[in-house]
Amino acid sequence: MTMETVNTQLSADMIRALDWVPAIVWVSDTEGHCLLVNRAWREFTGRKLEESMGDGWLAAMHPEDAAAWPELIQRAIVGKESFTVECRLRRRDGRYRWLHKSGEPYYDENGELLGFIGCCMDVTNQKQALDGLRQASEKHRSVLSNLKDAVVVIEDYLRTEEPGQTHRRDDRLTPRQREILHLIARGYATREIATQLHVSVKTVESHRAQLMQRLNIHDVAGLTRFAIRTGLVPAD
Repeated sequence: MTMETVNTQLSADMIRALDWVPAIVWVSDTEGHCLLVNRAWREFTGRKLEESMGDGWLAAMHPEDAAAWPELIQRAIVGKESFTVECRLRRRDGRYRWLHKSGEPYYDENGELLGFIGCCMDVTNQKQALDGLRQASEKHRSVLSNLKDAVVVIEDYLRTEEPGQTHRRDDRLTPRQREILHLIARGYATREIATQLHVSVKTVESHRAQLMQRLNIHDVAGLTRFAIRTGLVPAD
């Protein structure tokens, strides 16, 4: 596609006007091929107008987004409707930036579709800020979950460990630990125990580790034998 082809569809005044627009502006034909990208696009991508016309402008897009463009523009053509999409565009320094791309259909005096005209806004900073907030929120939820598990363990310990009292080894177990030992001895898996007791898997693992440490037992089979020997579960 040449500048002569572009000029048959777009007036010279329109071409000059779009070059003065500070935002990235583009114009396509009815097949989604590029007719014009303004100066802001060319300065952003570092690509010449001739390199961008036709399907040339897709070379500046991330390969995944470029592959999705034909289906997107085809839906807009069939429906003769506007569209918006977020896509990645390679800046002249080689870095991809996230752009919010929108397009609107435009028509001739007879109401026939001529193509689409649209603009792009760099939203990379906004996306990075949202990602940061999302990660902070997930970290906050993780801290609260761990704190809740720690409170459960401490409360169980305080209910049974009275200062100055000497316990036999099996008496040192908290009620929750005895529940968990009972379920372990009955063959329940960690996730099943967590579901039954309405606690997290991490809490069950923490209690099991404390059981092994207090009882000086280092495997599930040993815990099962201890539970049978102390009468916590009946022997088969």
